[in-house]
Order: sequence, then structure tokens, then C-alpha cells
Amino acid sequence: TTPRGVAGTRVVYSYGHALPSFLALVRPRGVVGNSVGIVGRGFSTASSVEFNGTPASFHVVSNTFLTATVPSGETGFVRVNMSSGPLITNTVYYVTPQQTSFSPASGAVGSTVTITGAGLIQAEAITVGGKTVNSFIVTADTTVSFRVPAGAVTGNIIVTTPGGKAVSQTEFTVTP
Repeated sequence: TTPRGVAGTRVVYSYGHALPSFLALVRPRGVVGNSVGIVGRGFSTASSVEFNGTPASFHVVSNTFLTATVPSGETGFVRVNMSSGPLITNTVYYVTPQQTSFSPASGAVGSTVTITGAGLIQAEAITVGGKTVNSFIVTADTTVSFRVPAGAVTGNIIVTTPGGKAVSQTEFTVTP
């Protein structure tokens, strides 16, 4: 079509002579468990896919397209291992963090709170009602624990990772 959408001659060009293998992500971010499309060349011999070193299940759709399920793990580069050697994305895939719950629902300063979700392994910061938590412990990609900091007020719990922010669906109540 022309720039104004008027129908015209449609021509599809293709050039495949000696093009090197490459790898590109259809989407650069997503949540654990989602499927992501990967475009490239030479996928017919793909033996594994990794997100920042974490193995992922995958399905080769064609020699130039495959899908992979985002595994629990870290934001990072995606690697497809093939018989001709590995291909690695030149851009980072960002795992978007998710909060599914936290427990307990309320507590005093110094109380321990445990957050559950996905994509939490690279937690960089946590806030409670806008107050930054001084330290926290990441025990798995699905679990982070912290103590309620002095000066915290009732409000949402927010976990920040390289992939974004996960905001609690309910507020944590700070008790006296």
C-alpha cells in the first residue's frame, strides 16, 4: 500500500544468501510462566533455551521462530543452544515481578513479613507505605522476607527489581 493506505503493488523481498544466525525477542519483558516468541535463524537444531542461565521449556515452530516459557529466575540475556553453537540475544529480557500475597496482613515495627510471588529473586528494594526497608532476605524466586522498618506507615508493599515494580494488591497495616 501507499503511505495513505491506497492499495498498490505488493512485493515481498527476501535475501538469505550467507546471512549469519541471529536471535531477537518478540517482547523484551514478561512474567514468569508466560510464553515469549524468539525470532532467529537455524532453530531446527535447537537443543535448549536459557533465560540468564536458567533452563526454559521451548517449542521450535520453524527454523526461524520458536517459543519459550519464561522460567523462574533473573532478568538477563536469552541463549538458544544449537548444534552450530549458541546464540545469545543482544538485549536483556526483563522478568516482571509479581506479588501474589504477603503474610501477616499487619504487624508492628520489627515484625517479619513474607512476600510470595514470582520474579522476586533480583529484588533491589522494598518499601512499606513508602518507607524503605533496610534489609531483606530473598529465599527463592517466589519468596522474600523483611522486617517492618522504623517509621513505616500503613500502605502498599512495593518490591523493585530490574524488571519493574510489584505492588501489593492490599495494604499492610502497621500496628502500634
